[in-house]
Amino acid sequence: MRCRRAKPMNNPTPSSTPPASVIVAEATQPLDKIDEVLRESFAKDIAEQASRLDELAKQLITLQIAIPSIYAALLKLVSGEKATLSNVPLTVAAFALWLVALSLTLGSLVPIRRDVDTDSLTSIQNYFTQSARRKLCFLIPAGLLTFAGIALAVWATFTQP
Repeated sequence: MRCRRAKPMNNPTPSSTPPASVIVAEATQPLDKIDEVLRESFAKDIAEQASRLDELAKQLITLQIAIPSIYAALLKLVSGEKATLSNVPLTVAAFALWLVALSLTLGSLVPIRRDVDTDSLTSIQNYFTQSARRKLCFLIPAGLLTFAGIALAVWATFTQP
C-alpha cells in the first residue's frame, strides 16, 4: 500500500476537506505472476551460487589430480626404463603449481561458520553472497594456477635446460 498526502476536493466544504497533514492510504496493485517468478528466481539464484561454485571446485579437483597423474604416466611411457626429466626445474615448478592449485580448491570447500540474523533478509542475502565471493576468491587463482602448471609442463617437455 502506498501513502500520499490528501488533495483538497474541487468544491470543498469545511467539513469535507481534510487537513494538509492527514495521510490517506492509496491501494496499490499486487505483484503479477511475472514479478513473483522473477523475484523467486532471483532469490534462488543467490542461494544457489555457492552450490554451483562447489560443483566447479569438484571438477577442478578432478582435473588437478588427473592432469599431473597423466603427465607423469606419459613421461614414464615415453621414456621407458630410462625415465629422466629433460627440464627438472620446470617440471618441479609445474607440480608445485598444481599442488598449490589443489590446496586452494580444497580451501574453497572448507565451510566457515557465520552468524546470520534469520529475521533480516539483508543478513541472509549477505550470507549467501559472501559465501559465494569467498569461494570465488579461492577458485579463480586455483584455475589460473592449474592452467599455468599445464603450460609449464608442456614447456618442460619440449625444452632442454
